[in-house]
Amino acid sequence: MAVPLRWEDKYALPRHIDHFQTANQQYDCIAAALIRLKAMCQGTPVEAVFVPLATGGAMAVYKLTVTLSDGRLHPLVCKIPHERQLVYTSGAERQVNTTHELLDHLVCLADHLTDRAPGLFPRSGGAWHWQTPDGVSCHLLIEEFIPGISIERMKYADEERWTNDQMSTEVYFQRRTAQERLAITTFVRLWDALDRRQFTSDPSPWNLLVPPHEDDTAMPQTATIIDLHSLEENVGLSYVTQRLAAVYGLRQEVLEQALLPGILDVLGQDEGRELLRAELPQLEAEAELAAQRLGVNLQQPLLNAIRAL
Repeated sequence: MAVPLRWEDKYALPRHIDHFQTANQQYDCIAAALIRLKAMCQGTPVEAVFVPLATGGAMAVYKLTVTLSDGRLHPLVCKIPHERQLVYTSGAERQVNTTHELLDHLVCLADHLTDRAPGLFPRSGGAWHWQTPDGVSCHLLIEEFIPGISIERMKYADEERWTNDQMSTEVYFQRRTAQERLAITTFVRLWDALDRRQFTSDPSPWNLLVPPHEDDTAMPQTATIIDLHSLEENVGLSYVTQRLAAVYGLRQEVLEQALLPGILDVLGQDEGRELLRAELPQLEAEAELAAQRLGVNLQQPLLNAIRAL
């Protein structure tokens, strides 16, 4: 029997309500997701309440709070792709061309990361696909809910304290460097967990959640990637380093205190240095081509920092 659904927010779109109801009635997807996530050991689902988190972007995102028969509340994240086609990955080996393939790929990816790097990416509750009587393809993805705030929001909160003289300049820059290093370390862990072959083209701090703390000035030690955009295939450390440098910057303090240390945190000091130095010829060649186009070598600080390792 399907779990009863309820909406408490006027911003839940009518077409998404129909979407959830259809998936729930046809596939009992809420119970199936809870079973897959091993969340029904102590009770069965009694009711589920949906609240929208974000309806823009590539997929509409809803929080689903399930009440279990033992009184516990179990939150989930439900994602509905918008009607336009989604293409998130590239490369001939695992080319994803349809929304159906994309979501199934994300489920497999989440399962792989759960085994290789628990906590790095939300566990998957599964994906469901169907067609309306008019032939419209519909899809639903359910994931583990990760509580917390993004590293970018944490940086903004610190900046506000600093500008309001509630945090010293020294502490502000120490925390900013630590936040950037955590972000870089987390994304390098992704590349490492994906057999050092795949990496996201958008390693943004907006896509990283850190656990909530009663003391909001405490520095977290771990982060979870909540979205994977444009996974690139067959990429080496040079691509990873360049993408991270493009997002977090080429300032000397970033290179020396966040970017390169973050890479070495994951790969190990000796192996990391060896791998970075081995990438220098490719990085130098690409930097030279870019310099010919732009008239300036923007990558020079990165090259110098790697040579100094």
